[in-house]
Amino acid sequence: MKIQLIAVILSALILAGCSTASPAAESSESSSCESSVSVSEATPASSPDKPESAATSAPEPSATPDPILSSAPSSSVQPVEEASPAPESTVQADKTTAPSETVATGAIPFSVAEGTDKWWYIDSTDSAYWAVQDGINAIRASVGLGALEMDDSLSTTASSRCESFVAGGPFDHSGMVTASEICARGPIGSAAAVCEAWKNRPDHYANIVSDQFTKMGVGCWFCSTDQGQYTYWVVTFE
Repeated sequence: MKIQLIAVILSALILAGCSTASPAAESSESSSCESSVSVSEATPASSPDKPESAATSAPEPSATPDPILSSAPSSSVQPVEEASPAPESTVQADKTTAPSETVATGAIPFSVAEGTDKWWYIDSTDSAYWAVQDGINAIRASVGLGALEMDDSLSTTASSRCESFVAGGPFDHSGMVTASEICARGPIGSAAAVCEAWKNRPDHYANIVSDQFTKMGVGCWFCSTDQGQYTYWVVTFE
């Protein structure tokens, strides 16, 4: 019995030892796991460096070249090509009487303007004034149309239109106040030359040979400087 009792006690002690050792082992394993987790969270694996493209700002786009501006089209057809610029002095004409000699072609009296640096204009006392009427009516007669009468009021308007061009106004028909008009500018030295230029331009020729008009007016401003000779011509129609 004593031997059996000792055996039972020993057996009980052995079971008790195993029972107390097991929690210790479990505690050790758990701590190990917690430690492992803790280290993993505290010291995460370092992330790779960011690519340089992410850290470098995007390059600015190259500048777009300025457009080349093209010249705006002319608002009206000019009957003659431009020549030397007009003088920069006064734009107020000095009234004068043309030379007494009669010139068949209606030459502009540039001699009276030489050395003055001023603008001059023709009127009914100048041969060029009447020569323009003769040239216009000759063109009309060639197609069987009657002659146009010269009208003082229309001539005053024509001269005012020339003055506006001299003053720097647009060389077009935006300021026209009559039924129609034809204009010219450049080194045009005579009535014959300007009428020939108008005759060779379809749009101007159409005005000259229109059967809707019975009257006309003539204006011409001119200058003569060391830069050359220059004129503005206008014929108005009603």
